[in-house]
Amino acid sequence: MKTTELTALALSSTLSAAQAAARPMRILLVNDDGYQSTGITSLQSKLAAKGYDAWMTAPATDQSGQGSAMTINPNHSFEVKKVGDKQYGFPGTPSDSLDFGLLGVLKDTPPDLVISGVNYGQNNGGNLQNSGTVSAAALAIRYGYPTIAASIGMLMSEDEAQAGFPSTKLYWPDAVDYVVNMVDALAQNWTPGETILPYGTGVNVNYPALPKDKILGRKFVLNDLHAKPMFSYEMQPDGTATQVIDPDALTPTAGKTDVNLLNEGYITYTVIDSDWNAPQFDMSYAYAFDAPELKHP
Repeated sequence: MKTTELTALALSSTLSAAQAAARPMRILLVNDDGYQSTGITSLQSKLAAKGYDAWMTAPATDQSGQGSAMTINPNHSFEVKKVGDKQYGFPGTPSDSLDFGLLGVLKDTPPDLVISGVNYGQNNGGNLQNSGTVSAAALAIRYGYPTIAASIGMLMSEDEAQAGFPSTKLYWPDAVDYVVNMVDALAQNWTPGETILPYGTGVNVNYPALPKDKILGRKFVLNDLHAKPMFSYEMQPDGTATQVIDPDALTPTAGKTDVNLLNEGYITYTVIDSDWNAPQFDMSYAYAFDAPELKHP
């Protein structure tokens, strides 16, 4: 083999999947922790360093737990913060920030992939309905964009909780690196203009707050439909209520659920879609509401 051929081969082997494509994969990053969160800033930086066209439109302030809330204020002018190259802080919810990214900044150049996260704290079990991270991802999926929602878990123990979940902070960078590896895997078989994941679907990924040698592997699992609430309330003599971590949430339960597998040390993948329909139960509901005044009011 000629020297020039060897040189070309060596150069091609050093190119990332993003650089090798006809154009780099365009990725929109959102979250609910806000644009200053380590989980999104480091993710954008690492993706950009690998040649991906990474954009960030994240809430201007921490919007954790806002779920799918959206701002409805037509003709209002929002004071958007351009905080860096391809970086924006939007004064709204996670879903607002997603809309700003898809229908504002990247309206004419839509992304090939949406990533929500990497969130501080797990999004599994009963957390999904109020998670801004997963809600933004679900909205992107409903719009037809392939999407990853990603979170770093918390070790659910009293010691970790009282110390402010130090393990989550310590292994957050590992979770970010894991998501970058996910993108690299997708890019290996991606061609510009083609759908990366099955249309109308995405995946909710939770990474355990553990050293790599303690992680047991990866599991695909359904979301726990009967998860324990994380918080409860204690009524005070003065009539106020104090939110506390529910002790039951710290107690492991039986079964291979997304909550339990994460607690055991697995990276969990829950594939989600945009289908809010359950027609298989139509007849059950027809029976439950079988009253003449409901059929013909």
